[in-house]
Formats: sequence, structure tokens, C-alpha cells
Amino acid sequence: MDLANKLVKETTTMAVYRRLYDLVLSGRFPPGEWIRERELKEMLGVSSTPIREAMRMLVQERILESVPHHGVRVKELSVKELKDLYELRAELEGMAARIAAERGSSSHFKQMENLLNLEQAHRGNTADAMELNNRFHDLVVEAGGNLALKSTLHHLRAGISWIQVMAWNRNKERHALTDYQHRGIWEALVNRDPQLAQARMHEHIWDTISLMLDSRQEEASEQAGESDQAD
Repeated sequence: MDLANKLVKETTTMAVYRRLYDLVLSGRFPPGEWIRERELKEMLGVSSTPIREAMRMLVQERILESVPHHGVRVKELSVKELKDLYELRAELEGMAARIAAERGSSSHFKQMENLLNLEQAHRGNTADAMELNNRFHDLVVEAGGNLALKSTLHHLRAGISWIQVMAWNRNKERHALTDYQHRGIWEALVNRDPQLAQARMHEHIWDTISLMLDSRQEEASEQAGESDQAD
């Protein structure tokens, strides 16, 4: 393979990787769902090779899992795994907020303020609210300028976003609470208060996991009720 063809192949693989990653993150392919190569070929309009390579990369990152003799599916998370991920995320997001308060620019803070205004306007739309929520957290990380932290947090979100979407759909009050907590974090950042920014972000993330676990329990109860009715 010459250099030009190799570069095209690598570029296509990374494009498929990013698209598939986004599809998992958005909940298009929820945990437990099988990823079918034929479906991706039709959806993305590419050959099998970059799809297989992209899936292999996502398996290595534990976003997908390979099941012998069955194929590849989105990794399912147990309640413990979910708690473990959010325990880590709470610490890392808190660190990100602390660093952002120390290093963030007025431009970053202005972008956050604009997002907060958009969040308030999109409270009734879960998809829009989730997108704005993620963008706010991205900006906090970007404001601190720590690229390793940014990469780690980006991957922590994969595979859990669908649970967050489900939780927000079940509890519409979460939109308003998220907006309120984001504003509190933003105020601490603007005032250059690292400890307060860290504490408020930490509390915000743990509130999120509490809501998500409650939603999981409700879903399990509903499924048990449906099973009883079927019997």
C-alpha cells in the first residue's frame, strides 16, 4: 500500500470511529445493542474495512465489547460500574472546574454564559438540553487547557449518555436544576474561586448519578411489572 492510499484509509477509519462513537454517545446504539456491519455500511456509505477497524478501536477502549461467535455490541454497564465511572468523573470534573477557575479566560466564561442562556431557552427539549449540557462541560475543561484531562473525560461519557437521556426524560425538573447548578459553577469560575468551583461541580455530578440510578431502578421495576403481567 502506498503512502497516499494508507493516509486515505486511516482518515476513513478515524471518520468512521468518530461517527460510531457519537452514535453510541447519543444513545442511537444503546448498551446491549448489537452493532451490525451491514447496517453501518448502509448508514455511513463506506466499506467493511474501516468499519471493522473502527469497531476494533472502540472494543479496545471498552466502549464496545466483542462476544465470541456472536459479534460486537455496545457494552452494558452494571450499577456498580456506573457508580465507579461517576465517582471518577466527579473527581475529574471537579478538578477541571478548579483548573478552569485558575486559568480560564474571559472569552471562555463569556461562551459559558451564552450557553447558559440557551439552556434556559431549551429546557423542554431533552436532546437540545443534553447537547448544551455536554457543551458546557466541554467548555469548562477547555478553559483549563489540560488536554489529557479533556481526553479522559471525553471517553468517560461514552456508553452512559443514553442513561442520562432516559433519566432526563423521566424527570423534566432536571433541566431546571441543571441550569441552576451550571450557573452556580459559572459564577464560581468568573469569581476565580477554585475551591467553590470544584465543590459545586462535584455536587452537580453526584446529583446526576443519583438521578440516573433512580431512573435505572424505575426501569427495572417497570420491566418486572410487565413480566408479572405476562405471566
